[in-house]
Amino acid sequence: MQIPVRVLSAVAACLLTSGLPLGAMAAISPMSKRVVVAGAEPEATRGAMDVGQLAANAPMHVAVGLKLRNQAALEQLIANLYNPSSSQFGHYVTPGQFQQEFAPTAYEVEAVRDYLRQYGLQVQPAAGNNMVLDVKGTATQMERAFAVHEHKYQEGSRDFFASSQAATLPAPIAGYVSGVVGLDEEPMTGHLTVTKRSAAASGGYTPAQIQSAYDYKRLYSSWAGRGQTIAIVTSGSVNESDVDAFDSAFGLPNPIIRQRVIDGTSTAPNDETTLDCEWSHAIAPTASLAVYEAATPDAAAFIDAFDQVATDDGAHVVTTSWGAPESQTPSSTIDAEHNIFEEMAAQGQSVFAAAGDSGSGDGLAGTHVDYPSSDPYVTACGGTTLDINSNGVRVSETAWTDGGGGQSDLFGQPSWQYGPGVPSTGARQTADIALNANPATGYDFYYEGSWEIAGGTSFVAPEMAATFALIDQSRALKGKSPVGLADVGIYAMARNASYRNLAYHDITSGNNGAYTAGVGYDNPTGWGSIDAYYFVHGLNG
Repeated sequence: MQIPVRVLSAVAACLLTSGLPLGAMAAISPMSKRVVVAGAEPEATRGAMDVGQLAANAPMHVAVGLKLRNQAALEQLIANLYNPSSSQFGHYVTPGQFQQEFAPTAYEVEAVRDYLRQYGLQVQPAAGNNMVLDVKGTATQMERAFAVHEHKYQEGSRDFFASSQAATLPAPIAGYVSGVVGLDEEPMTGHLTVTKRSAAASGGYTPAQIQSAYDYKRLYSSWAGRGQTIAIVTSGSVNESDVDAFDSAFGLPNPIIRQRVIDGTSTAPNDETTLDCEWSHAIAPTASLAVYEAATPDAAAFIDAFDQVATDDGAHVVTTSWGAPESQTPSSTIDAEHNIFEEMAAQGQSVFAAAGDSGSGDGLAGTHVDYPSSDPYVTACGGTTLDINSNGVRVSETAWTDGGGGQSDLFGQPSWQYGPGVPSTGARQTADIALNANPATGYDFYYEGSWEIAGGTSFVAPEMAATFALIDQSRALKGKSPVGLADVGIYAMARNASYRNLAYHDITSGNNGAYTAGVGYDNPTGWGSIDAYYFVHGLNG
């Protein structure tokens, strides 16, 4: 039956008055063609046993990533921002400028939001840049909105929920969406191994020993991080009394810590969060810490947390010790986080991530890298085994057998990733840099009233973030902009033999399974560990 024009006009007028975009009206029409959302294939259910439908009223949280605009122009801008020959070199954009030029439009956001709200879902932007929509509701509401069936599954000892088919959206709405994260339960894991708990600090490396072994102490008379903020993206909170006890034991000043819960109201203390705070503070003692705490350790909450860090733009350095094998991370998750990391690069924010603690396979058969450390806009922090003598002097250092590192199956080789030893495979290589991570040569940290000795690349990422806080402080005192995308500087300095021999400890022995350390760059350790004194001076402009 043909609907009279006057009726259509009346409906359109009503929609315009109510603020609903006309595009949304077309999208929600029963006749609208539905298309599969990018990255929505239900990979998680392969090999798992279906044990029944998820309860209709089960609460669910989904992150809907929206597509960036002007992608080619954004990539060119970032290339110019890090090219010393460009007039745009170091002139980073603000969050407002990024939103105006590259983020989804208000119309696109409203079209997607209005569509989802029809199903009773609570929808709001995860942060102010309009790149991610935070969606909450019941399993039934999600099933109707995305035309899926949510089921419970078992695989080995793991119980999880997932969609039994690919999510779809009406074609006009799907055109704005880069991916949907959270229809499959997608846990993030930390990279930490605890080897000993005791009532007193003993046996693990102390801040003073690490500061001495990696030559930080000579920097502190000039730069210790004052005026800089380190953003820590994690799940779970930190008990600040634990940090106070750590500081008291090792003669460190108490830091300013600001905690912010993402997608919830409170979180329980977490050992990953605690060590990130204690050891970033140990390297940059006068920097402030901004802790972004995902209320749950799942991909959707982490996307929202990263998005908030980018929107706030209050920290020039960002660290996370959480991740998952790249091959097991849905493309919808990678697309959403990659867009956020791209914004951070444009804004001059440095991002560091643990490369993993399960060797060259990242806990799987074959060779695999860990995400987000494999993202080209993130610095992948690998691990070593460090031997220090009683005077705190570095005696020897080898690649840690369980350290992550390898070749990405998704990302091409960035333009800056070349130099002696870097494989010319056309693929992104990890790690980029490394520090001590072996639990056998682990660190002291204080958690929930007791001392622990632990290792893992979870320690390396916050330590490297803190190192760049020192660099950014030194640059700020010269009136220079922050380093931003750290790998550009890391690789440029490594290509200069004079700097390389001073700023890097080339790790030439050991392996992480499939990859062996050698002269120059290698996958287990990147360019090696650092001599912080020369490393900071080499990058402070």
